[in-house]
Amino acid sequence: MLRPFLLALILLSLVFPVLAEEKASDQLDGWRLVSFKNEPLLNLHLYLYELARDKNLYAALKKEEGIVADQLYLFERTINDYITHGAEQNINIIRSSGEVADLTALLLSGTPVDSESVNNNLYAHLQELSTLYNEQMWGLHRESNFRWYLSLREKLDVYGDPIASRLEDLFGEKLLVNAHTVNIVYKPGMRQGATTSGRSSQTIINSTYSDYSGWLALEMFFHELTHANSVNRKSKLQGIISSEFDKYGLKAHKHIWHPIHFYTVGEVVRRVISKEEPNFTDYATLNGLYVGRWNYKSLLDKYWIPYLNGLVLMEEAIANIAKNLSKEKREN
Repeated sequence: MLRPFLLALILLSLVFPVLAEEKASDQLDGWRLVSFKNEPLLNLHLYLYELARDKNLYAALKKEEGIVADQLYLFERTINDYITHGAEQNINIIRSSGEVADLTALLLSGTPVDSESVNNNLYAHLQELSTLYNEQMWGLHRESNFRWYLSLREKLDVYGDPIASRLEDLFGEKLLVNAHTVNIVYKPGMRQGATTSGRSSQTIINSTYSDYSGWLALEMFFHELTHANSVNRKSKLQGIISSEFDKYGLKAHKHIWHPIHFYTVGEVVRRVISKEEPNFTDYATLNGLYVGRWNYKSLLDKYWIPYLNGLVLMEEAIANIAKNLSKEKREN
């Protein structure tokens, strides 16, 4: 995905010396194959994207004390460029094309390169705003990210292993096959609170949305990790769905893998933490995701729960779902 301009970038820590100094104070312990990062450059990039996407957030920024007219001009010019590159359309910060995804990929990789020029407007804006961000905003953002991390780690230390083991059993895949980085950010730069690239083994997850906090942080941490290997295009789950749904001409329903993904992770977390948190409500239910194209919850309650309870094989559960959808298709 990286475009030729990336070959012309200089070492990030040399371009942003002030922000680079902050890294040493954010050493976060890993978990299994996961390493956690709390990086100022990525946070700045996604915060700017979010300001372009969310007019209310930008309005709040303009009211903050300590930001003068000249600084607001820099923000306004930057935000306009992010809008030009698709922020208002909520383009994916990893999987889209263009400068936003290119810059995200660079900041995730941190690859040292050696040249004199940079041909990326958004990157230039980061240079302009890096000192201001470091002095006036990064402290708050870093603290929010760190608190989120500490809360998650407390839960991982108790429940991480049983949740991971159960998910591996149910999906029939290893949770992770490669080292994986979870980048904690103050704002995710998208309407969605997190995104994962299985190709680069990177997750971006926010520390400020209420539905990514507390016990939901634990669920969404595992939701994102399972994207990398457990439910990817080559996974057992997607393979069985493709095979069974093709038998009944259900191509339009193959996206059911994602509702099944949400349902499975949410149910596993609910069961594992039930003694400590008996009132846990999973992310998909809380956010009303099982509507429209995702209106599968009644089917999952009826045919997927038996699989989660160990009463049928995955193949049988998927076949039962496919047969029911085929029946509905004929009747309609």
